[in-house]
Amino acid sequence: MQRLQKPPKLAPSLDGSAVGDLSLETFRLLPVCASFATVMRDVSRKRLLEMTQLDQQLRYFVAISEAGSFSGAADQLGLSQPALSRQLSKLEEYLQQSLFMRTGRGVVLTRAGKTLYETVQRAFGSIDETVNALRSECNEIAGQVRIATVHTLSHYFLPQLIRHFSQTYPRANCFIAGRSSPDVVDMVRTGKADIGFVYDVAVTADGLQIYRLFEEQMCLFAHEDTRLDRGPQLDLSSTPLVTFPETYALRQMLIRAGLAKNVVAEVETVDTMLRLVACKLGVCILPDRIPDSEIQQLHLTRVALDSLGLRRHVVCITRANSTLTPVTSALVRIAQSFDSLIGETEDASDF
Repeated sequence: MQRLQKPPKLAPSLDGSAVGDLSLETFRLLPVCASFATVMRDVSRKRLLEMTQLDQQLRYFVAISEAGSFSGAADQLGLSQPALSRQLSKLEEYLQQSLFMRTGRGVVLTRAGKTLYETVQRAFGSIDETVNALRSECNEIAGQVRIATVHTLSHYFLPQLIRHFSQTYPRANCFIAGRSSPDVVDMVRTGKADIGFVYDVAVTADGLQIYRLFEEQMCLFAHEDTRLDRGPQLDLSSTPLVTFPETYALRQMLIRAGLAKNVVAEVETVDTMLRLVACKLGVCILPDRIPDSEIQQLHLTRVALDSLGLRRHVVCITRANSTLTPVTSALVRIAQSFDSLIGETEDASDF
């Protein structure tokens, strides 16, 4: 006959009920488990704090890289320069690598810094695009779009474009950088700008999506007192010329047309160019869409150059293998309707 086993000894539980011997052992270990759980929570919190600090330090690193100096990045971030320097020092200590070399004019990336920037900039770009896209669901266009543009377009195209864009999407905002044609292309290609407005002849890099916008006709601007040889064909061979540096697309056009033989001044902005012409230093060649108000205020006159065939197409560029945020897509759509916007207002003084 099989002998019945004695039931295990029971011990009281916290609520007064009975638990077995094994449960009693577990009960005795509860203080140890609780202490271990507290330690793990503290470790998790510390790790989360470290990750948050690392993310912030990496974003500071990107800002310094793109500004080219600590002072410029500090101004953009709203931090003091010493505070920003401390954050970078912590990042370099964590990585055990120097990320920048100090120069007299700012900082340049080291080899390790270049490697880190290329990876982190792409990663943050994708993250920010995705976050902006999710925030802009349900047809809500909001957030910032970073624009790079050649200087000439800031006088007639960009003001009308941004006004219409802001009126249509009041929760969107724009950051605008005026650059030379090669710099505009480079900013879009490297992700420093979401969208670029430039001339088609300047777009030679791969990996860019091109949207054709409109055609420009060049014309000559001179002081109203300037005498020009207006024979059957305008002779500019001996006329002093104020123009852009050789890296600019417009200067390259003038060189190909043989019109840059007597350059007396090179400037980087349209404002400076027009004011030098107003001082009778020479003449300049710019798009014929420059507003009449600017020309009349400076006592300048236009001279058509139709026979020279100085035309070029303005294009919009974005990165080809990148998903556009809703706010960037909205700006592209409005830019493609520029010809209809021109009819709304021809005078940039309205802005």
